[in-house]
Amino acid sequence: MKRWILSPLAAAMLAGAAVAAPATTPAASAETASGYPAKPIRLLVGYTAGGASDMVGRILAQELSDVNKQAVVVENRPGVGGMLAMSDVARAAPDGYTLGVAVSGTMVTGPHLQKTTPYDPLKDFAPVTMVAKAPMILLSTPGSETATVQQIVQQAKAKPGSMMYATGAQAFDLAMRLFNAKAGVDIGAVNYPGGNQASIDVMAGRVPLMVDTIGAQQANIRSGKLKAVAVLDSSRSSVFPDVPTVAESGVQGYEAVGWLGIVAPPGTPPAIVQKLNGQLRQILAKPAVAQKMSTLGFEPDADTPQAFAEEIRKQYTVWGEVAKHAGLTPQ
Repeated sequence: MKRWILSPLAAAMLAGAAVAAPATTPAASAETASGYPAKPIRLLVGYTAGGASDMVGRILAQELSDVNKQAVVVENRPGVGGMLAMSDVARAAPDGYTLGVAVSGTMVTGPHLQKTTPYDPLKDFAPVTMVAKAPMILLSTPGSETATVQQIVQQAKAKPGSMMYATGAQAFDLAMRLFNAKAGVDIGAVNYPGGNQASIDVMAGRVPLMVDTIGAQQANIRSGKLKAVAVLDSSRSSVFPDVPTVAESGVQGYEAVGWLGIVAPPGTPPAIVQKLNGQLRQILAKPAVAQKMSTLGFEPDADTPQAFAEEIRKQYTVWGEVAKHAGLTPQ
């Protein structure tokens, strides 16, 4: 079976990647952020209400509102696989009053599936912090003959090109394309504006499969509306410890992990970025917030602006290699 191996060039890029994060300098004094925020902040989310990034965004928005005594308003702007909202963030005034919930799909995977992306994920944002890892999961219609990875592979090989999966985000699409390549199957995509719309058709049996985050679909899994087939991470989820990983289920070497973070427009004063970073790290360290995130299926994982920028650059390179080796043609 074909294994993914990074080229020497990609490995060198990973080892020596420059960090594109706002550096704190003496000029970026505390005075810049001393009066911030003085008015409401907009937090843009590229997906529909009720999805993974929306739920996390609303938790953080409420906490930031409480800390700063200023409203943080979540604005859902679905479209182009989450890229519409990110494009708006990239073009917004760099004053700290427009922030975005960045996800792996819009920053490191989706851009490799587009001929043109309305922003450069490595240059057009000021990373604030990683917020959480969002483990993904393969789901199927309850009671269908796609309850296990082995059944999915068998059916897909028996009737090449006939099986479909619903996808509400670029990251989920790329995760399934990687599954196709690793398992040696050809499962086609049906695109939706968000995970909620995709799950409706999977629950109804109109499309048999989908990938989403555990957090977004946990309630539907527990209620029996969706069947949890396999976790896409390299290890099982603490939320659903009885659900095997894709690799455990026979597709050796498979791994795909999603994440969420907060970004600001490029040129946002470093002092404001650092202030937001400090506040968000304190928020994510609260036991109550950590518990709330865990209940939703997320693993809090805050870091510095510099570390977040480096992680974006590294994963962008890695997923670029995956897309190339999978023979994906940007659409």
